[in-house]
Amino acid sequence: MSERLGTETIERNRVEIVELLRSTGRKGMDKVLAYLDGVGFYTAPSSTHRHHNWRGGLAQHSLETCRLALADRGSVARESVIIAALLHDICKASILYYGSDGRIHHRSTSIKGHGYRSVALLGREGLELTGEEWLAIRWHMGTKKAAPDVAHKVHHSKLCRLVYASDKLDAKRGH
Repeated sequence: MSERLGTETIERNRVEIVELLRSTGRKGMDKVLAYLDGVGFYTAPSSTHRHHNWRGGLAQHSLETCRLALADRGSVARESVIIAALLHDICKASILYYGSDGRIHHRSTSIKGHGYRSVALLGREGLELTGEEWLAIRWHMGTKKAAPDVAHKVHHSKLCRLVYASDKLDAKRGH
């Protein structure tokens, strides 16, 4: 699928994401919001050839992941769900871009793993994450390469399981 989001939809997504992130009241969020605006998060694709690979796909995927997670959060803290679900792929905005040929390109990076790049970026921007939020963002793609003790923590975290499942479900729907 090569969907194109209109300017109005992209702006609606931006407004909703900003409102959700501000609602957390988390220290450092203003810097993260400035980063999102400055790096083109709201217009970036989510991938070069997988899910949500269209203009605005990254924000759309992040928002849908958040909506799914919020709807199924149970006793998990709302602010943690919002932060982990909306920001799990934040690093992609600086890596994926449209070239002059109109195609999606990928910048190389020395930090492997977009979950790790995302938590590193959030730390650099000054967002204070809880330990569980850090784990949920870092390991949202699974724990295949995690140390056994880390994998155990992730598998026993409701937030981690929620972000993982919501991300996978939306990615599957966004092809």
